[in-house]
Amino acid sequence: MTTNLVKPIAENFWSAYNIRLEPWSIGYDAPVSINPEEIPTSDKVNTEVEVGNSDWQPIRNAIAPDLPNQLLFIDGRLRIDANFLGRRDDEILYGAFATISVGAVLVDRTISRAKCIATEVKRIIAIGGNLNPPVTIIPAPMSGRGELKYDYCLTSSNNDSDTPSQIVQSAMLDEELRIANELSLNKELIKENTLIVRDGPLLYRVYQTPFDTIGYVKTMGKAYLKGENAQVLRSLKVGERTPIFRISNSNGSNLSWYLRSGSKDLNYKKLGYHDLHGIIRIDLDGSIPLERAKAIADQSTYLIPQYASHPTRDPRAPQNLTPVGALEKELGRRMGSRELISRRLRDFLADSAYSPV
Repeated sequence: MTTNLVKPIAENFWSAYNIRLEPWSIGYDAPVSINPEEIPTSDKVNTEVEVGNSDWQPIRNAIAPDLPNQLLFIDGRLRIDANFLGRRDDEILYGAFATISVGAVLVDRTISRAKCIATEVKRIIAIGGNLNPPVTIIPAPMSGRGELKYDYCLTSSNNDSDTPSQIVQSAMLDEELRIANELSLNKELIKENTLIVRDGPLLYRVYQTPFDTIGYVKTMGKAYLKGENAQVLRSLKVGERTPIFRISNSNGSNLSWYLRSGSKDLNYKKLGYHDLHGIIRIDLDGSIPLERAKAIADQSTYLIPQYASHPTRDPRAPQNLTPVGALEKELGRRMGSRELISRRLRDFLADSAYSPV
């Protein structure tokens, strides 16, 4: 019954606004490659948070700190299934069909076990210009099975070529946060003394979990450190970190630090790698007291290298964490075949071009 009601509305929508696929390959200016850190901001950096006016030096604790019993890794994947263009009078409308998949891996350090405990897939229609798309069902082909239901319909007042990818990126981050909050309230799964690791920057979102949450940033889209401080960053050895600094803008503030991850038995200089090989940044909510932030920073210098990937198994080693890499593969599997989905979307929009309005 739902299918019969939805389908005519969707067909009218797609034909009424003359919506067609964008013929360029999504490999050009791929939305999935947009890094939120690359968006220009008015960030202010305070490097005196932990060490005051003292000289910056690499930090490594001689004694291992108390470490959490559990780690909860949260990650998400997004994929633009197909870009499309529409028309409203003389205005071009930019939109996309997309799929996001988010999930979590729980690592119990007391028994050395990792388990995937949550995976969810949502199919999205994202379009600019405050145009509300309808829930759209893409029927299965004659020789195939399974409908595709794009029922997460999102819009924005903005309307340019980047708008759909920005909508999808924001939706994925919101879903990651939702899963983190929901899982943190499950006391049967998540015990006391747990650290939540979000893959990617925190982006000043409000965190409601009862546990500490860090953002794990494995790409360097922006240089926050200058001069001698930047030289300290490049001099870090595996398991060392910079002092904590604060990044502030009109949205709020985060505490951050850099550390070098990887295996101590791999000499990145002898391998010919650049001096930022293995450098990652950790984000932490800016409202956390400094002493607690320092404890988490010290924990990270021990934990992150333990879960670093190896170049023989992961081309993004050592920055890509092993539990996250495994989760990414599972999320990708659940998203379905890009080629098959794109083909079905192309056929659907081609048919809608001849549907009566």
